[in-house]
Parts: sequence; C-alpha cells; structure tokens
Amino acid sequence: MIRIALADGNPTFCQGLKTMLEQVDCFRVIIMPIDSFCLQFANDPSLDILLADEDLLQFCMEKAGGKKQLQPPPGTIILTMDRDELNSPHYGQELLYKGSGKREFEERIRKLARTGGLQ
Repeated sequence: MIRIALADGNPTFCQGLKTMLEQVDCFRVIIMPIDSFCLQFANDPSLDILLADEDLLQFCMEKAGGKKQLQPPPGTIILTMDRDELNSPHYGQELLYKGSGKREFEERIRKLARTGGLQ
C-alpha cells in the first residue's frame, strides 16, 4: 500500500483528487489539515508520498523565514496550476499539473514510491 498525504487549500479539489486516487487499489489518501500543515510539514513517518499545493509550500517556507531553511521532503510532488512552471526545476522536487489525469498521477506516485518516497 502507498500512503499519500494531500495538502491543498481547496477542499473541493482535495476531495476530488482523493476520490480519483483511491480508485487505484494500493493507494490510500489522507487530506492534511491546512491549519497544521506548516507545523507538521508532512513529518509523518507513516506517509510515503506528499502531494502539496505550490502556493501552500511557498507560504510555509516564507513563514519559516526563507526557502533555505525549509524545503519539501523527498517524496514530495508539488502541484501547480501554471503549466509554464513544469519546465523548470522548482525546489528540486517533482512538479505535476493539477489538471493531470489519473494515469499521470498514478505513474508519478508509483515512480516516487519506488525511489524511496518520504524518508
């Protein structure tokens, strides 16, 4: 089983993505509470993959005093609404367009889970 945490400020998007991803037999998705996300920053050892909104990550890094002090953990897929962002490495992590289909989400998650995910 691949345990996935989802952090995004849009509850409708979160629920839709959770429903879509849980159609994959071995995926289990939890939606992280936004109010505690910056504090926890996916520091849960029971999770394999973090799917996090780009703006939310940026907010957490700024709140922590800058990008150098706080980086997304390995196993993070950053979700973006801007297709132009996909061509440039961002925070040294994987980027995925929020409008991607189930197949692309599944492939990226499986690939990242095989390489170790969150550690």
